[in-house]
Amino acid sequence: MKKTSLSAIPEFVYRKVVLNGRWDHAHTIVLSPRVREGIHGVHIIMPLVREKGSTVLVDRGFVSKEQLESGAYLKDCDQVEIIGLLKMSQKRNAFTPNNEPMDGKWYWTDVEAMSEFAGGEKAGVQPVLVEQIFGKLLFF
Repeated sequence: MKKTSLSAIPEFVYRKVVLNGRWDHAHTIVLSPRVREGIHGVHIIMPLVREKGSTVLVDRGFVSKEQLESGAYLKDCDQVEIIGLLKMSQKRNAFTPNNEPMDGKWYWTDVEAMSEFAGGEKAGVQPVLVEQIFGKLLFF
């Protein structure tokens, strides 16, 4: 299995990448709460299992509460190609609660913890986050 050199990631943050693979819906992470243009919702982070490589995490973007409840974001089952930007973990501020992965409560982007939640090194999940780029909101 080909792995990305993790030591090089900080040098390439915000660089554009193209990835191919299938979504791992079982390990979807919902970051909440989020607000975009006055609409309440969440950000969906989903592992992308690459055909000839490791699994990486992808921030698929904002989903309104209605879209979250409908499960529409879970319908992609085919091979996909995405374009995104490499990102790093967010720094947690004093007002942000602790993530509670076992309860499905995620408030901030902790790439190490998220990759462990998605299966970790044993499952080939690397602590790499890519923010998917859209021309417009995908799930709005």
